This record gives sequence, C-alpha cells and structure tokens, in this order.
Amino acid sequence: MKRMFFIAVLGVEDKDKHIGTYNNAICPSCGGLTRYEVQKVYRQLHIFFIPTIKWNTRYYVRTPCCGSLFELDPVVGKEFEGNPDITIREEDLRRVYDRPHSRYCANCRVEVPEQFSYCPYCGGKL
Repeated sequence: MKRMFFIAVLGVEDKDKHIGTYNNAICPSCGGLTRYEVQKVYRQLHIFFIPTIKWNTRYYVRTPCCGSLFELDPVVGKEFEGNPDITIREEDLRRVYDRPHSRYCANCRVEVPEQFSYCPYCGGKL
C-alpha cells in the first residue's frame, strides 16, 4: 500500500515596491521644490514560493528634501501605478512622519537646526 504525504510550504511576506517618481512637487512639510518617491507596501501569501494573494495594500510618498513621509490616498496611488502622469495634490497626502526639529536649506539642501535664520553652510536665508 502506497502512502502520500502532502507538505504545504506557505509563507507570508511584507513587500515594498518603488512604483515611480512624481517630479516638480512642493513639499507640504518644508515648502521646497522636490520630487515624490512613491512606494507601494503590501502583504503577500506564497504557496510553494509562488505569490498568490495580496492584501493590505498602501501607498506612501517620501520627500527627499526633508525626509518627510506621507500616506497617499489609495485611489490616487492605484491610478499613479497605472498612469504616472496623473497629478498628486497636497490633499491626497496624509502626514505620517516629518522632522520637526530641523529644516532644509533651499539653496544647498543641507539639514539646518531650527534655531538658525540663515544657512551656516551657504549663507542663504531660511
């Protein structure tokens, strides 16, 4: 008599995927001209190392000017994934993280402590 054994190989993995860049945006945190780095974050089930189901999908925007992080409206994020030429407005973003105790110089893009009125590196007005 033959016996068969079935061993299931299941796995759940958190994935982070860069889906594009939105250029010529004004940062809601520091007010500088910047770009938005748009990320897609989701959880995925693997069966025998084959990705099968995705859930808990969220979209995030990071600004390189000051390092702030925003959650992007999921409808806008899904549209951006299919068409990166859409407009991302400030009202589509919800602040998740920003650096409250420092600023960035618009001239030389250096982090400057909040108490300075002028950049100590290039002399530009903050």
